[in-house]
Amino acid sequence: MTILVGLLATVVCFTSLFCIVKLFVRYRSGEPLLIPLPENSASWDGFDVASLFVLFIVCQALCVTVVQHFFPVGDEATADVLGYQLLANAIAMLVFTCVASLILRARGASWKSLGFQDEAPLTGLRLAGLTWVIIVPPLLALAAFLDRFVKPYSHPVVDFLQADRTAWAIGLVIVTAVVAAPIAEEFFFRRILQGWLEVKLGDWAVVVSAVCFGVAHLGHGLGWVPLIGFGLAAGYLVRRRGTIVPSIVLHALFNGLSVVLLLMSDLN
Repeated sequence: MTILVGLLATVVCFTSLFCIVKLFVRYRSGEPLLIPLPENSASWDGFDVASLFVLFIVCQALCVTVVQHFFPVGDEATADVLGYQLLANAIAMLVFTCVASLILRARGASWKSLGFQDEAPLTGLRLAGLTWVIIVPPLLALAAFLDRFVKPYSHPVVDFLQADRTAWAIGLVIVTAVVAAPIAEEFFFRRILQGWLEVKLGDWAVVVSAVCFGVAHLGHGLGWVPLIGFGLAAGYLVRRRGTIVPSIVLHALFNGLSVVLLLMSDLN
């Protein structure tokens, strides 16, 4: 098993290096890294972005209150507390995505402008997989370096799985990290925020939204640093494709690998 994992990691690393070199050659020759599709302009403004950010905070507070009401736990039950916090967070992210989408739809936005439609879904999925292969080795290497030599990484998901490795705990982490977070975070950061910034800043919107995405994850060691790199890749993909579907898949694959690596480390 260890040999197989090592072989797969080696293949991914060499593939990533090959693709990075190929992309660099394309960039130097003046070719676009991705052929851009027609722009999918946002119809919302800065006030809408700020209002939806407040809505997300409200959704989190309400969901935490509801979950604590129906699943009360004592302060001493650390694993249970973390588990229900993750459950509340997952529900909040999905509720926010639905409510925010309906609000923007009521204000005249189409499903296409919200980024939920992909005119070439198979191409989008292929690009999501290829982007994942490219960014995983350098970002994980950076994260490992920062964790070992600068500041240890910490996250509620890590604490939760260290305290509880039952099927319920693993399933809850998968729903939160691989389903809810990719949908909600890509919708807000790569479509609502970046979509509005694109009207103002053009391609620089990708950089700004990536930095905001990283800063939103402060408090977990230096894990926010490689997340800025992830945000740049996901944001560029959305900028060129005009849809968040590939970036959601990319985010789910990225988080899914993190969960798998965490579970494997717990077994050692």
